[in-house]
Amino acid sequence: MPDSTYRKPELPTGPPVPVEQPQQQTRPRPRVQEQPTPQPEVVAKQEESNEELRFIDKLYFGGGLGLQFGTYTNISVMPTLSYALLPKLYLGVGAVYHYESGRGYSFNNYGGRGYVQAELVNIGDGALLAHGEVEQLNVEYALVDMYGYYMGKQRGNVTIPMVGLGYRQRISDKGSFDLLVLYNGNDSNINPYSNPVIRFGLNIPFTNR
Repeated sequence: MPDSTYRKPELPTGPPVPVEQPQQQTRPRPRVQEQPTPQPEVVAKQEESNEELRFIDKLYFGGGLGLQFGTYTNISVMPTLSYALLPKLYLGVGAVYHYESGRGYSFNNYGGRGYVQAELVNIGDGALLAHGEVEQLNVEYALVDMYGYYMGKQRGNVTIPMVGLGYRQRISDKGSFDLLVLYNGNDSNINPYSNPVIRFGLNIPFTNR
């Protein structure tokens, strides 16, 4: 005869079994592409002094004035044209006119000159200037006899080297004013200069480049 007795289902008596929760899938973060750090844009600003200058940009015109007082009064007017061979080295040419008077006589001399100038050391707004030149003059001078009596005037040629120092005062970006003290290296009797020779000069650029 079948056993019809009802049996109560047995419950587990051990510790509760942990129920595994389904792991939540982590979405991958979108990959951010790193942007390169922008470098500061360097604008190449070309200075005018570094630009390639034309021939006319290195030319200067001007003039000089010479004054000398003593046994003879000597006034010189000297228009010039110069070229900047290097930033501080200049070559120039010019015309020369002299008016000379003394001992009751007056003379007129004329000629030309070539010179070189170099700026040695900056001093304030200017520079110490070295100057050398050769001047070729056709001069007028007095003829006297052995007793010192005046016999008239005569003309002759004389070559006069001069060297010295000066100061160049800048009056603009390129323009300047010069004061020179020069030594006259020719002691000929018909040389219109004595020592020292003092000159003033002005240099004006053709362009502002």
